[in-house]
Amino acid sequence: MPASPRKAFKVRRGNSHLTCYPWTHPTTRKELWRYAWRESVGKPWRYVTEATKANIEASAHEKLEQLEAGGLVWSGLAGDEQRFLEAVHRQTTPADWPAVLDFLKARKRSSDIVGAVARFMDWKTEAAGEETPHLARVRGVLEEMSTAFTGRDVAEIHAPDLLEWWRGRGEGKSPKRRKDIRSALVTFWSWARREGIAGADPITPAERIPSVQVDHGERRVLTIDEMERLFAAVDPKFRVWAVLGAFAGLRPEEIAPPTKGSSKKKRKRGLHIEEIDWTFGVIRVPAVVSKVNTPRVVPFNDALRAGLAWANIEPGMTGPVCLLNPVEEGETMRLGKAVFKTGWPQDALRHSYGSYRNAVVRSLPKVAEEMGTSVTMLNRHYHNPKAEEEGHQWFALRPKCSDFVPMKRRSKAVKPIEATG
Repeated sequence: MPASPRKAFKVRRGNSHLTCYPWTHPTTRKELWRYAWRESVGKPWRYVTEATKANIEASAHEKLEQLEAGGLVWSGLAGDEQRFLEAVHRQTTPADWPAVLDFLKARKRSSDIVGAVARFMDWKTEAAGEETPHLARVRGVLEEMSTAFTGRDVAEIHAPDLLEWWRGRGEGKSPKRRKDIRSALVTFWSWARREGIAGADPITPAERIPSVQVDHGERRVLTIDEMERLFAAVDPKFRVWAVLGAFAGLRPEEIAPPTKGSSKKKRKRGLHIEEIDWTFGVIRVPAVVSKVNTPRVVPFNDALRAGLAWANIEPGMTGPVCLLNPVEEGETMRLGKAVFKTGWPQDALRHSYGSYRNAVVRSLPKVAEEMGTSVTMLNRHYHNPKAEEEGHQWFALRPKCSDFVPMKRRSKAVKPIEATG
């Protein structure tokens, strides 16, 4: 007697039902049973297949019970989703659940561009220990960008959007400034990708912004005549600043750090006179003074020794070598007009030391060590090759100021002048 034909049937629960129907596997031709289900309207259909009518009926009853209860349909989750939730269950107790949910909600909120920028800046500032002048500039760029995209998640800001904003922001700016803006965006989006809030594209929208080539040009190095005119014009209060920059290669902020606004670094101070080692003929720059937080030793030369004497810096003195910041006091602006006519040449004293020092010693690694930088940075920012004779002429310089009125010598410890304003 032939077998009864297989027929579809419905499994009901409340106002819901699932239709179970016979199904033949397209490859094996095996006769099976199947039903389709979805969590709600608009969600994709999913399928359950069983070998027997009894199994498919039992599965359909269980599925309807889960759907009627609402919430998560566990059996409908993919294997990796189930394993993740099982891992969370193993690692937590009921007491942990509110904290975990709060964390996930906060993380989702932080994917909003404004919140993400705030979280990124908090992270960078904490890592640095303070908001440095560089971080203040980065914050300005990122907060302006986030304001332009308020209400959007980081992953919703695509390359064309960001490129258009960058072009508008950089319009009329120098190549160096446009490059700095791009660098701030790239750094932020790289962090966002690590945080898992930047989308799945391995190349971030910021990285798709075209690179900006900056023509460094010839580094500004002072001539002998310019340095002699600077000697004659500099205010006596800032003589040691000029000497240490030109003949020891110290950074301006290592000699007389800023004291005002966002330019000030909280954990840094300027060089102290007692850190000039007259016995061994070196300047011992400590980490608290060094911009790169690494101590270094700068050897004396005849020009440095004579210049320190001219600036009234002598053995036995203590306290800051320079009590005031020349930029904040308007000295660099005044010298830019009086000596150079076109404005103060930024970092020219340090550039000059690097170039003329290497002309004498012919060793970029040695000069880089003395200046607290790398050979790469020395080539990129400071090195303007000079002949050996030019180097000897530079370090043979001596002040020739006929109107020099000696400053009152500091024979005891000197307290820094408190900044005002």
